[in-house]
Amino acid sequence: MADRTLTERLQPSILDRLTDDAPEKTSENASDRVIDIRRLREIIQRDLAWLLNTGNLDSEIDTERYPNVARSVVNYGVPDSTGDFANKERAIAVRDAIRKAVEFFEPRLIDGTLSVVSRIDDDERESTIVFDIIADMWAEPVPAELYLRSQFDTTTGHVSLEYGG
Repeated sequence: MADRTLTERLQPSILDRLTDDAPEKTSENASDRVIDIRRLREIIQRDLAWLLNTGNLDSEIDTERYPNVARSVVNYGVPDSTGDFANKERAIAVRDAIRKAVEFFEPRLIDGTLSVVSRIDDDERESTIVFDIIADMWAEPVPAELYLRSQFDTTTGHVSLEYGG
């Protein structure tokens, strides 16, 4: 197979392209401007951690009246979910909020491939809820799977993400 041109390879997000990881170097090669699947997973994991640890304005916005604002960067993040112990109903609400935020704000995942599965027993009363986030990442020549194990701390609202595959 012929070597792909620069535009056909995986390219980092604009944030990663603007971040200078080696300020002592005065120039970079063309190959430094592309990434591999492993690096793409790391970048998406980092960006999802930022997304899921940012509080949005759902409680402040009339989403019926302003549906475009609800889907805009003004409403980036997830609703505040701190407070009570974890239970099945709470896990469902947090799972749905995670799914909605990821669908709205992570375009590198292929539409229709996202699955967010909560891992909680009916009678558990814990301070954390564990979720599996599974999706296909856009990549050339074929999509690649993303599998992240996340833990939501109900007392602080903090979400941690680990690569699970």
